[in-house]
Amino acid sequence: MKFLLAFLAGALYTLGFEPYALWPISIFSICLLFHLIHEIPSKSLSVLFCFALGKNAFGISWIYHSVSTFGNAEPVLASVIVGLLILVLSAFYVPAGLLLRFLDNRRSIDHSLLLFASVLTLTEWLLTWLLSGFPWLFSGHLVLETNLSNLLPILGSLGVGWLLYFSAGALYVGLSRRKGVFILLAVAPWLLGVLLSLVVWGKETQEIKVALVQANLEQDKKWLVEERNRNLEKHMDLSDEHWGYDLIVWPEAAITLFGGEAQRAVAMLGEKALQSKTNFISGIPTLDPANGSNKNSLIAIGQGLGTYSKQHLVPFGEYVPFESLLRGVIGFFDLPMSRMSPGSARQGNLSIVIDGEFFEVSPAICYEIAYGESLRKRSIESSAIITVSNDTWFGRTNGPWQHLQIARVRALENAKPVIRATNNGVTAVIDKNGAIVDTLPQFTPGVLSSKVSLAEGRTPYSYTGDWPVLFLIFFVFFYALSRSKAE
Repeated sequence: MKFLLAFLAGALYTLGFEPYALWPISIFSICLLFHLIHEIPSKSLSVLFCFALGKNAFGISWIYHSVSTFGNAEPVLASVIVGLLILVLSAFYVPAGLLLRFLDNRRSIDHSLLLFASVLTLTEWLLTWLLSGFPWLFSGHLVLETNLSNLLPILGSLGVGWLLYFSAGALYVGLSRRKGVFILLAVAPWLLGVLLSLVVWGKETQEIKVALVQANLEQDKKWLVEERNRNLEKHMDLSDEHWGYDLIVWPEAAITLFGGEAQRAVAMLGEKALQSKTNFISGIPTLDPANGSNKNSLIAIGQGLGTYSKQHLVPFGEYVPFESLLRGVIGFFDLPMSRMSPGSARQGNLSIVIDGEFFEVSPAICYEIAYGESLRKRSIESSAIITVSNDTWFGRTNGPWQHLQIARVRALENAKPVIRATNNGVTAVIDKNGAIVDTLPQFTPGVLSSKVSLAEGRTPYSYTGDWPVLFLIFFVFFYALSRSKAE
């Protein structure tokens, strides 16, 4: 029964994310998780693993759509593949369970609260880099519509997530044991968030006019040879009235041409952009001269300048782990463009020119927007974040909305606007405060014509990154370890 409750808590936790945004239910689920762990600390590993299973089974179920629809996998096989992914992601909670079992002696409730918040946040940190990571469904993403969001520019999503875990646990203790001091600890971060609503991070500078093209190409036809020129024509037709804007952005892999055809298309687009004094940015596959493989890239031409290639590739979608064993087994392991190589970690930003002045923009392709530390470093000198994606893989599921939610968090952390162009939604303009300025309906071709205020300046999080919360976590572990040895 305890393990079923833990699984249910994990499932309820996901309701705080878009498109539901029922964050009070997520807080309740965290309270329930703390109750289960504190009541049976010897089973903390199993409880956390069951929580993770519920969280991932319901929170990333949208991956099934891409595996079954575009991977041509039968329902049973698709379920097995997604189930294995859920198990792998849930295994990240094993170290948290082991730490709780080893360090939590239940003799001090405040000690238990600190450990609870620390081990869960440590798990999220591991998901930002270990085995390439999958930084999704983080608790710090839940707070967008709350006063806690005002702490994101200071602590980032990991730091705010630690506070959310701690305050939820403290709320449970305060209510269950009728201890006012813990209720005060629970509401303190929220009160601080109210005060921080008066603080303005970053400074808006140049206002630019942008056009974000959403062509709504069909994923199962996009890479067919006979469709590639038509793809280009569709994007060109949609863009036709918008040459002369400060910036036109096409989404991830909008240009599906290769070799000489790609070069001619880029030259034609560059000339058109120069003549109209437009900065033009588009997703396009580029060739890696070192090994002949393709890269998933963004190019800035016309008034714009630079090329950026995606660093965090999607397993199975853009490369196949254990390729010699899996390639050709089923269609899912041989998807179009699944032989890509990653870009260098030392790439620079893209540049745009507005009224003769250069501005850097931070690029992020697809789920790279979820890697907060990478975006933090790239956004230090930039005036905006440009992210392109193709969420067509996930159809009418929650995935694209969760993706948009993460983009809003990145805007707040860095106090930089986010310009988000996608193939079929959710295409949007987000201001430096994380608010959605404009958006297009999903699954329809169109152009989002909007204005974006570029920004300069840095947030506290921009300077410190995740180091403060990591230092706090390891201090809690060190204190708990030294205390257990003394006893």
